Amino acid sequence: MKYEHYMELCEKFGYAQERNSMKEEDIISPKHYKEIVPGYEYMDLMTHMLKDYQGVEAHLMGQVYKYLMRYGKKDDKKQELKKAQWYLNRLISEELK
Repeated sequence: MKYEHYMELCEKFGYAQERNSMKEEDIISPKHYKEIVPGYEYMDLMTHMLKDYQGVEAHLMGQVYKYLMRYGKKDDKKQELKKAQWYLNRLISEELK
């Protein structure tokens, strides 16, 4: 979601305090994507890990990595694992075609 769109929604639904306290950088690159490996941003890690994959395979691998990397940092742990599992199952299905 674009920062400007987020701010419009905050204004529309009366979240002025939240809107005023959020910086554009925090919305685009939140904390749970910065604390994975000290000194590395999430996108740096993904670029390195996915460099040998393409298309749907790269996307599915990226989603599995994403949910495992943020495990315990954003949403409920069980929810994060189920999301990773869903994408892993889809990757397995794609490989068996």
